[in-house]
Amino acid sequence: MSQLKAQWISPNDILSILLLLGPDVIQRALAQAVGRRVTPVAFSFGWVTYAVNALLSALGDRRLMPPPDFKCIVVGAKSGHSRNNKSWVIGRILRDYEQHAPPHTQDKNSSSWEALRVSIFRIKDNSKTGIPANDLVWFSGFGVVFVQIMIAIVPLYLHREWMVLLLTFCGTLLAFSNGLLSQWCQEKWDCPKRGGEDVTITQGNGSRHAIVVLGGENSPDLEILSYSDGSMTSSLSTRVVVSLQAVLWVLVVITVAGLKQGGWYLLSVGTAGMLQNMFVAGSPRQPQAHGFHLEHINTVSDNRVCKVLARLESLYPFVGSSLLPVFYPAGFKAPSYQENFWKEAELTRCKKIAELSEAIAENAECHVKPTQVDSNTRPTPISHLETLGSIQTDRNLQAAKRHNTGDIGCSESNFHEDTTRRLEKKA
Repeated sequence: MSQLKAQWISPNDILSILLLLGPDVIQRALAQAVGRRVTPVAFSFGWVTYAVNALLSALGDRRLMPPPDFKCIVVGAKSGHSRNNKSWVIGRILRDYEQHAPPHTQDKNSSSWEALRVSIFRIKDNSKTGIPANDLVWFSGFGVVFVQIMIAIVPLYLHREWMVLLLTFCGTLLAFSNGLLSQWCQEKWDCPKRGGEDVTITQGNGSRHAIVVLGGENSPDLEILSYSDGSMTSSLSTRVVVSLQAVLWVLVVITVAGLKQGGWYLLSVGTAGMLQNMFVAGSPRQPQAHGFHLEHINTVSDNRVCKVLARLESLYPFVGSSLLPVFYPAGFKAPSYQENFWKEAELTRCKKIAELSEAIAENAECHVKPTQVDSNTRPTPISHLETLGSIQTDRNLQAAKRHNTGDIGCSESNFHEDTTRRLEKKA
């Protein structure tokens, strides 16, 4: 009984164990908050294990950002290529917007039934991608740090115990220093910041919501961002800093294990920090807080998916037709009243595919390939056009099949024969 009483009076033994819990929460909180000069993620439980995991990652796959925790696909309007998203921030944009958007009605017989809702956005003029707007999630870190310091001052005032304040100060300094690594921002917005094309972000067939981000001179290239393949490599300075942080966090654990008094105060400090970390890691945010300053300009919805896609195609060329293989993976048989519309849309897309294929061929002819290639070096794409072409050429050529076959659709095999004849004539 005396041992149990002593444990509850001063739970010092358990503190060093608690510091090892919850590294995933820390990583997601950092991914949410990075972008400014200061990353206010509070000192809490889990930082020690996170520091060791970050060291392994920096030396292994050399990445700091977590994988996406919300699955979605990104569809290029002009390319027609659909790819599984690998960007954490793109997944969060779709997840958070769906939580902020008005709820869908579940009654199919209702006049307000929406089979598909597509929200149209554009990048605001004079905005800078990669510079997030500050919000409550970001400011919460400073408020919690202030509360932690006030808690740590109490044992110093009452018992002249200064170790709790020292550990709180050192833990906060280490936590804030992690967000200073420039690689966080490089990974989070790893794409050209200008000249992006129209793209659609959705969870795919069965989803009732999609986001279209219109391209433009000030638009980031979300297609490149979505298929980031992990080619980002950490610099020597990043590996050195992460290694040093891991060593310092281990020293913090050793110091906590030797703490004789003030266990409850330090436990309160860690609990406050953990609550802030969970709040930051899971809270939905506006797109501008993610570094993408989007402006909502339109919403297209209807009680049938084919009507929504037709309206999209008429308002924003290539957007609707690029989504037909997504929402009709088995092939799309156009209603009789839409046959002429989709024939014209497919002919327009055929012309665009032919132009893109010619541009890719011309670009390839102008490139002088090296005679020797280091097997340990990943070849660098000549340009964005060649990058896109290497991924999508086969798909786009196959996307031109079944023209004049009677099955009017934009599945993968819609236009191949017609486009092949066009290319052969030009060749």
